[in-house]
Amino acid sequence: MQKIKDLQTKIQTYLQSNKIAATAMWALVLLYPIYLTLSCNFLSFCSAEAPMELLKALLTQNLGAFLLGLIIVYLFFGAMICLCRRIPLAALLSGLFFTIMPLVDLFKTNILKEHFMPWDLLLAKNADSFTTFLTSLEIPPVLWAVIACTVIYLVCLLLLRPELPFAWKKRIIGGPILLVCLYLFTINPTVRECYNAFGLSPKAPGDQTKNYTENGFITAFVLNFSSLSMGAPENYSEKYLEQAFAPYQPSADSGKDFQNPDIIIVLSESFWDPTVLNGVTYSDDPIKNYRRIAENHPSGKMVSCTFGGGTVRPEFEILTGMTTNMLPSGNVPYQQYVFDDIFSYARHFKNQGYDTIGIHTYQKTFYERDRAYPLLGFDDFLGEYDLHAEHHWNSGSYITDETVTEEIIYQLEQPHETGLFLQAITMENHGLYFDKYEPFDWDISVSSDVLTERNLNVLHNYCKGVSDSDAELGKLYDYVMNREKPTVVLWYGDHLPTLGGDFEPYTTTGNISSATASEWTTEEKYGMFSTPYVIFSNYDTGHDYRAEGDAVSPYLLTALLCDYIGAPETVRTNFLLDLYKNCPVISPYYELYSDTTDEATRNQYIKLHELLTYDDLIGKQYLTKEYLP
Repeated sequence: MQKIKDLQTKIQTYLQSNKIAATAMWALVLLYPIYLTLSCNFLSFCSAEAPMELLKALLTQNLGAFLLGLIIVYLFFGAMICLCRRIPLAALLSGLFFTIMPLVDLFKTNILKEHFMPWDLLLAKNADSFTTFLTSLEIPPVLWAVIACTVIYLVCLLLLRPELPFAWKKRIIGGPILLVCLYLFTINPTVRECYNAFGLSPKAPGDQTKNYTENGFITAFVLNFSSLSMGAPENYSEKYLEQAFAPYQPSADSGKDFQNPDIIIVLSESFWDPTVLNGVTYSDDPIKNYRRIAENHPSGKMVSCTFGGGTVRPEFEILTGMTTNMLPSGNVPYQQYVFDDIFSYARHFKNQGYDTIGIHTYQKTFYERDRAYPLLGFDDFLGEYDLHAEHHWNSGSYITDETVTEEIIYQLEQPHETGLFLQAITMENHGLYFDKYEPFDWDISVSSDVLTERNLNVLHNYCKGVSDSDAELGKLYDYVMNREKPTVVLWYGDHLPTLGGDFEPYTTTGNISSATASEWTTEEKYGMFSTPYVIFSNYDTGHDYRAEGDAVSPYLLTALLCDYIGAPETVRTNFLLDLYKNCPVISPYYELYSDTTDEATRNQYIKLHELLTYDDLIGKQYLTKEYLP
């Protein structure tokens, strides 16, 4: 330590006697934000195939976006200097901020194929929950090189020890002024209009992949602040809603033959059929129980609103019938919008006298479900430490689905005066999959001539998880079919798994032709977003299932279930059933729509669905106030 101080003293003496060296020192300080802007964007670009090419394109073809990000870094760095006085400390804080943020973006993109958004900061309280996900990540060597360069830069500034030659009064004033400027420049809608001078719109584009690859991480992240506040849709008023949804009022004999069955909804993490991969063979069918059940009960494909992650979005759509299509990309509805009581199917059946319970074999605070579920009408929400069933484990990282099945059975066997509405979320089959299980736990052998050893490792581990999930589906089915009390189960996969970088092995097997999602064909999009679902009951519901074999959006599934069991109607379920007849699949993110109706009619239904969602989630709840406490 003393040697470092002696070296600093010698450097300071030299700088005082050499103006050129002093000028070079201050040049190094002034260039630091430029370096941070370059390294920050490069780190984020590492999630793509050619990060250096993307950085060159940013500097040559979209210089305005780079300059906007540079201004933000200068404002932040200047504020830190004023507040800290010591430039090395300010450089360290700025370096940490503009290194950690793009690294989070890199990791999130690799795991979930989604970029880091401003609202993801709400997940900071669950940061420890992500450690398990990160253990299987491949860290590119160039990443360590960039971090090493940043450390070297910081060491140089530490040895030079430049200090701001301003009186403390100016610094105290300058710091808050720069922070206010930073806030206004990034958040204020009026000030953001100046982005036009950089050749940018102040509003974030809908295609987030294009946003981040063309504008760089800093500018893309800031552009997304425009989505934090959502204005009311066109025609939003109580009178308009009453007129628009008048045809969907419940009929007088609604629910007359409803038998009050116990209702179980199981979100099976990443439940999907891996046998659709071309040129891959399996020693056993990973989802054989699903197939035997689907042969005799309603089933089909759910076209998820997400890929590889973002479970909360299809979960929210299934529970509420609302659409997340109108919300910002990568949205987390519970954390961003659910702050008061809203309609959900849990509340709908609670109003019929049902007991309503949610269970999850993971941290119940994740996505703030523990706060949001009571607002959706759940009497109780049980996390991993609240379950009555024994915790079962294998060599994987998560509680197995066997625990979920046992907990569902436990809850079904408790006394319920009218019935039970239960939502269960599984966790065993969650990614990442590389080296997830020990080979002695693999019970299905996978082989292929086109896949790499890493791809095969991932598929072995995925098949272990999904076959375990399928086995528990079989156990639950056998238990329910032997129950005396009428019971119905909706089992669905929330999204396809992320099995590797650049959409491997979907690309290497030829299931998709490109690692760029915008280039997929309609058939490929259906393949990449469709997961299996099945509905089974142990009694004759007295109704046909409308959507047998059809592909449907998540928000339609529970309305279709309610129709199948003759549950009391609501404005929402009636509207969604009409929406199903006209356009079963609506996915603007991927430009994926059913071809069952013309564009004008489809857009009319989209607007009505967005009005319904806005009204309940953000607006005055004109349509749902009669269902709320």
